[in-house]
Amino acid sequence: MKFVNLTPEELFLWQVACHWRQPGALSAPGALDWSRVVQVGLANKMATLLGQTVRGAGLWDEMPAEAQAMLAEGEAKFARKAQELTAVLQAYMPLSQQHQLESMPMKGLWVSCNLYGQAAMRPGHDLDILVRRDRLDDCIGLLEAVGFGRYWPDTLPDEFYKRHHLHLELSLPDCWTWVEIHWAFDHPRTQLTIDYEAVMDRTTEGTLLGVPIWAPNPSDLLLYLSVHLVKHMVHLPATYERPDLPRLILAEGRLMYFLDMAEAVNVYAQEIDWRLLIESAEAYGAVDILGATLRVCRQYLAAPVPEWVLRHLPVRPVRGVTGRLHRELAAHTLAGYSGQPTSTFWTFMVAENYKFIFRPIRLWDLIVYAFPGRSYLQRRYGGVVTTAVPHFLRTVIDYGRLAVDTLHASYQRKTGRIPTFVTKQ
Repeated sequence: MKFVNLTPEELFLWQVACHWRQPGALSAPGALDWSRVVQVGLANKMATLLGQTVRGAGLWDEMPAEAQAMLAEGEAKFARKAQELTAVLQAYMPLSQQHQLESMPMKGLWVSCNLYGQAAMRPGHDLDILVRRDRLDDCIGLLEAVGFGRYWPDTLPDEFYKRHHLHLELSLPDCWTWVEIHWAFDHPRTQLTIDYEAVMDRTTEGTLLGVPIWAPNPSDLLLYLSVHLVKHMVHLPATYERPDLPRLILAEGRLMYFLDMAEAVNVYAQEIDWRLLIESAEAYGAVDILGATLRVCRQYLAAPVPEWVLRHLPVRPVRGVTGRLHRELAAHTLAGYSGQPTSTFWTFMVAENYKFIFRPIRLWDLIVYAFPGRSYLQRRYGGVVTTAVPHFLRTVIDYGRLAVDTLHASYQRKTGRIPTFVTKQ
């Protein structure tokens, strides 16, 4: 592991990620800006990890009281969220089993308990579950039975999300406790061709926090964590070889996402079917995504990824407009992180747009999707020559429908024609 040109605070956070299981192995940090350590750590979802590691290394008393209070508050928030989501899990999952509705917890509590050994490590903002597409309405009904609904004022009709998104969200009346019902790992109009029925077929029955669940196959776990990471850090395949990548990861707030993958490799090293993972990546169009994320985990977090696996997961150079856009996006992120002036254009491009269900930068993915390469056409349709034009026409229609549906649903919401359960308190 070689870290280049990191500040002492950045290097310390990477050391925490590398040595959290043996905090005594942390090197003496020297003079640190502890407020900066905590600020960046919280942005990277490290509240519990950082607090426990600092205490375990005997460094807590070196922190100023202000930094201690800020970190303790972050830990307390994670602990409260873990309790809330545990209650949701324990209410929903027995019903799911009773109705034979396979529900696979994703991220959050499952990752916290199975990779880190405690629910409060990184419980997430909501409870994410993957279900089969044809059981989606059944899942909604069970969650409604335990008190969840469309309480958030800006929520659009279920059909909008089913048609154009990868999940829909339901909340309790407090608009603080959420469940995301997933039927996919990424948006529908990408060049991924993941067989979600096969993913669900490979789940096994298990338990989580005392209730029955359907647990992911370890290979599918790595696939999911990788796809989810790159869904948020879209430029990674174009930037994974940058010498300043460790700083860029911190700037993006994604260190724990990479640590999740590294710990998954560590915990399930003897169970991962690497051949299955490679075959799935090839069949699903995820070779670049998995190749980039696993290389980062091996290089910077010492994840024991076999060299032969990486040879079978080559990352293609990202050239042309896509490469330039992604490099500009990385530069914008680093500028904001470093306190330098940022572009208004890029600030808009990466901002969350909840009415349009994805960040504007993803619009370029949609454009690329309209003109896919041979690999996607072969994987999706089984041929190339006679499928490119129909795919383009289908994409144009889908884009048009997305625009019309967005405007129509937003108008209905604005005029009160979509009923809202309650107003957010």
